[in-house]
Amino acid sequence: MKPSISSAFFSMLDPYEMAKVYKEIGFDQTEINEEHFMTFYNKERDVREYRRFIDNLGFSIPQGHLIYMNSGNITSVDNTYAIDNLKRNLDVFYELGVKAAVIHYSNFGTDVEPIEKWFDVRVDALNQLIEHIKGTDMVICLENLSRIHDFDAGHLLKMCKAVDNQSHIGICLDTGHLNISQYGNQYDFIMQAGDYLKAMHVHDNRGEQHGLKGLPCDWHIMPFDSGNVNWENVRRGVRELNYQHLFSFEVAPFAPLEVKKIQAKYLLDVYKAYFEF
Repeated sequence: MKPSISSAFFSMLDPYEMAKVYKEIGFDQTEINEEHFMTFYNKERDVREYRRFIDNLGFSIPQGHLIYMNSGNITSVDNTYAIDNLKRNLDVFYELGVKAAVIHYSNFGTDVEPIEKWFDVRVDALNQLIEHIKGTDMVICLENLSRIHDFDAGHLLKMCKAVDNQSHIGICLDTGHLNISQYGNQYDFIMQAGDYLKAMHVHDNRGEQHGLKGLPCDWHIMPFDSGNVNWENVRRGVRELNYQHLFSFEVAPFAPLEVKKIQAKYLLDVYKAYFEF
C-alpha cells in the first residue's frame, strides 16, 4: 500500500511544481486530477516530456481520476461524447503511467435511479473503454457514488462481472461517499470488493449536516478531524485484504500554499502512524 494525496490538493500549482512539492514533502506518488491532467488533455503541454520529468524526479502517477459530470458521463441515452472524451483521457493516463483510472459511472441524480434503468448502458460504455485500453496494464475503477445503491460493493461488483474483459475493471472505495450512504460499513465494503479493489479515495465527513443527508455532507475533510468515518474498520480491512495499491487522501481544506504543505506532511505522518502496514 502506498500513500498519496490527490493532485487537486495543490491545484494552485502547475503539474511540474505540484510533483516537486509532493516529492519535497515525502510523497513519491499522487492521483492526478483534472486540475493537472487537462493541460495534457488539451495538448497545451507535452505529456511525454512531463513523464520524463517525473521519472527523473523519482515520482509517479499510478492513479488518476477520469473526467466526470457532463464531459465524462456514461449514464445518458447518447453517451458517445462522453466515451470519446474518456478515451482521450485514458490515452493521456497511459502516457503518464497511470494504472488505476477511477471513473464516476453516473452523474449525481442518475446515481439514485433504479439500477436496471441504466445498467446495460453503463456496461456497454465500460466495454468500449476496456476495449480501448486492451493490451495495457490499466484498470478502470468504478467509484462508489450512490447513497442508495452503493452502501456496499454489491452493485459495483455486478457491473465488474458483467463486462466482457474483467482483467481491466476494478473498484475504487471512496470512504467519504460510503459514509454518507448512512448504511455503509468500510470493513465490509473492502472485504466484499476483494481483489477488485484497485484504488481508494480517503476522506472524512459526519454523514449528516443540520439534518441533511447525502451530498451536502461530502466534506472531504482529513481523517480524525471531526468526522465519524470508522477508521479502525478501514485499517482492519486494508490489512486483512493485503491491499497493495494507492491509499490516496482526497481532502480539500482551504488554506494558503505554505499551510497546505504543513497539512500534507501531517497526512503522511497520519498514514505512517495509523494505516501503514
